Amino acid sequence: MAKSLAARSLLHQTGTWSNAQRATRGSEAPPELSRHLLWLIIIRAVITFLSLNLADPLGLFPPRLGPFPFAPFFNILFLTLTVGYLLLLWNGWQLKLQLYVQIFVDLCLATILIYNTHGIESPFVSFYLLIIIYSGLMLGRNGGMVGAALSTILYAGIVAAHHLGIVSPGSASMESMTLTFRTSVHAMGFFAVAYLGTHLSRRLRAVQIELQEKIASLNRLQRLNELIVSSIRSGLVTVDLKGQIAVFNNSAAELLEMESAEVLQRPVQSVLGEQFWQRILASDLFRDARPLRHEDWFVTPSGARRFLGFSISPLVDDRQALIGYIISFQDLTELKHLEEEIRLKDRMAAVGRMAAGIAHEIRNPLTSMRGSVEILRSHARFAKTDERLLDILIRESDRLNKFVEDFLQFARPAKSAHCALDLVALLRDSVTLLQNSPEVRDKHKVELNLEAKEIPIVGSPDQLKQVFWNLAQNAVRAMPTGGTLTISARRLDDRGGEVVFQDDGIGMSREEQEQLFQPLQPGFTGGTGLGLSIIFQIMEDHRGRIAFDSERGRGTRVTLYLPPEPAVRPTIH
Repeated sequence: MAKSLAARSLLHQTGTWSNAQRATRGSEAPPELSRHLLWLIIIRAVITFLSLNLADPLGLFPPRLGPFPFAPFFNILFLTLTVGYLLLLWNGWQLKLQLYVQIFVDLCLATILIYNTHGIESPFVSFYLLIIIYSGLMLGRNGGMVGAALSTILYAGIVAAHHLGIVSPGSASMESMTLTFRTSVHAMGFFAVAYLGTHLSRRLRAVQIELQEKIASLNRLQRLNELIVSSIRSGLVTVDLKGQIAVFNNSAAELLEMESAEVLQRPVQSVLGEQFWQRILASDLFRDARPLRHEDWFVTPSGARRFLGFSISPLVDDRQALIGYIISFQDLTELKHLEEEIRLKDRMAAVGRMAAGIAHEIRNPLTSMRGSVEILRSHARFAKTDERLLDILIRESDRLNKFVEDFLQFARPAKSAHCALDLVALLRDSVTLLQNSPEVRDKHKVELNLEAKEIPIVGSPDQLKQVFWNLAQNAVRAMPTGGTLTISARRLDDRGGEVVFQDDGIGMSREEQEQLFQPLQPGFTGGTGLGLSIIFQIMEDHRGRIAFDSERGRGTRVTLYLPPEPAVRPTIH
């Protein structure tokens, strides 16, 4: 609706400007009148010069017209008029008035030419017909009829002059009935030509209007089609049977990070891969009414990985013959991550239920075993070798007990009370603790970048400190030869907080990232393999999100999102 109103406003402004321009020039001629006048001037010049210069050798012209030679005089006269008409047309002054003047001058010159070339016997009587025809074509029915009436009057004047002996005195004895018949026949011919010319003009204009409407409708449909294709939020690519890309819409360019101008007419294999194209060729899209589905990871020129879902349909002509393929696709990366997250939650829930039972069954006898060893050690003396074995037994019992405690925390995390917190202060405390820990040595550097003085959130300070501590420890362990750990925090547009842990350590492979949050997957020596699983549960409990971006040999980037503190609603009394 807005576009329609804008188009109407533009048309109204254009029409107002055109009317003002026409008023300035003193003319209300149709826009095509200038082009018609140009053709009229050209065709008139060609017909006139050919007729004059072919009739002169045949002796149809008198030697002189007054003091001037007849044929040269008319040649110069028509040349002067043609140049004058072109100058007036180029100036654009009073186009309709120019047409009236040209019709009047043509009638006068045709009459003079007929008058001086044997009168009613002149071969140039047909010039009247030409004048009537273009008058009807350019001025409509009234113009044709007026042209026919003026031609009849002028021709009747020539017949009267012939009868009175003014023209061709030797044939003045022609009977009055014969002259009347000649005049009547020519008059009927003039008006018949005017009628036919007018009818032809109306039909021509109707066809032109219909053609213009068809062209305008086709242009609108073409523009609408272009707008639809460019506005679709799914990537859309059409290819011919050879795989040459014919259409590549804006969403496709955005998703694949490629310019449309660079991709058009290129083989689709160079964009989406040879294996993808071979699968299209191997499928029978006519036999199965459903479109061909295909999902795969795609690496953009910038290095970003996107999981794209493709739908391929046949492109057929009006005879149902295959002429190409329509490929539409969407970015399913977020859905893929959500799907993996749901599967991970299901696995962790199942492991948690099993872990709770196993941990309790292990912890009780483990406590008894350690107590028994302590009692045995206090009541008896053993050799040094046996003492060392008892120390190993106690130490391993403690380590196993720590593992069971972590397992219980993973299986049944304690519900901590959430309160209003300042994320900035929480990070400062965690970084200070980290910088003074024995794991951070001189070869390690910890930087804290805060983009806001305070970031209010709601959460458990102990659990969030545990998340920050575990992630920082993992980052330091990933830099055994030293490096920089950068911790950044900023406030998002939704007033939530974002914390980023960026290290330049050893990084992780794609397979290691896929198993990150699975329990019992230790990444470092001495770990229980439950740290990231517990972090995942804490972030879930805080309605937050965690994302890893890592590459082997290029470090790891961990991004945490924590939702904002909810606005306090005023109490209604």
